[in-house]
Amino acid sequence: MAREIFLDQLANAHEAVQAAVAELEAGKLVCLPDECGWNLLGLSTRESAVAALSQVGREQTSRQVVSLAHPSVVSDLVSHPPRLFQKLSARCWPGPVVLRVDLSSSGTNGLISQWPEAAQAWGVLEAGRAFYCPAESFSQEVLRSVSAPALSLLGTASENLETLGLPVPSLRVHAAATRFSMPPTVVRTGKTQFTVERPGVVSQRMLTRLAGEVYLFVCTGNTCRSPMAEAIFRKMLASHLGCREDELMDHGYVVISAGLAAYHGAPASPESLALLRQDGIDLSSHESQPVTEELLLHCDQILTMTRNHRDAVLSTYPELANQVRLLSPRAEDVPDPFGASVEDYIRCRKVIIDCLEHLLAEIDANA
Repeated sequence: MAREIFLDQLANAHEAVQAAVAELEAGKLVCLPDECGWNLLGLSTRESAVAALSQVGREQTSRQVVSLAHPSVVSDLVSHPPRLFQKLSARCWPGPVVLRVDLSSSGTNGLISQWPEAAQAWGVLEAGRAFYCPAESFSQEVLRSVSAPALSLLGTASENLETLGLPVPSLRVHAAATRFSMPPTVVRTGKTQFTVERPGVVSQRMLTRLAGEVYLFVCTGNTCRSPMAEAIFRKMLASHLGCREDELMDHGYVVISAGLAAYHGAPASPESLALLRQDGIDLSSHESQPVTEELLLHCDQILTMTRNHRDAVLSTYPELANQVRLLSPRAEDVPDPFGASVEDYIRCRKVIIDCLEHLLAEIDANA
């Protein structure tokens, strides 16, 4: 008989976390709350837990995942994850999405080879291994506190462990409520495309948006150059794709801008507003935003106005070397018109448009 803990009856969940961690480290199974239902898990490095989980019938194979405390943990388990897998894991996790990665193109790191043999095969189908990073806070805390990733079986709130013929855990922790009635969406990721293996909480449309290319234009204050580049490129791209600007996300494109010395909420400069209004572009709703780590790490293309902007980003985030570059294909700085004449703004706009035409041609060439 499993010991049960009800989180809504506790003033502080710390002791419950410790209890769950102790059971897992002892090689036992625990059942933790998940935002989609429950998560039955045991540590990948404990023979007794792996043996208990391995008794599960083949009909439950699709429930098998490797549960992670944080998206970054996957780098310890997958040696060469495809860019699409990296993108979706960064944008979907923590959250109700299971990502399956093709092992033939990615491979596994040495950590998995140290697991028991049955654990090494956990969550692996012909299409690859399944990983999951739950968003439920209690489960996250437990996974952060244990010594290894967990092997898991996922179920919805309406499903019963015993009816499914799953092992009885030594401890079951209950949340007050389950956030979603649907299961996590299971997504198979290839090198450049994904397939929804099982529909769930996150829709195909939302996944298409999350898998899209994010273009970030960077200047200093995010009131002149980068807002103009963002707005002009959005219009050019929408025209090229034959869609409205508000449909770009559904075509796999997100276009934004930010500034290295910007603060939140400043409008576009009056000169930028007036100039782009002549092109049928309305910048009146623009609000500046600063460049942040979270923003940078979620972008595929980071296009800076000057070499100094590029160098400033790379000095702090050298790992983004493949994503950060000058907007100009000739590696020239886009001059800052702030505080200058209308003629300077006009010249700046022309330089930006010339650069964006090269960028659009580059997208076509890579399509």
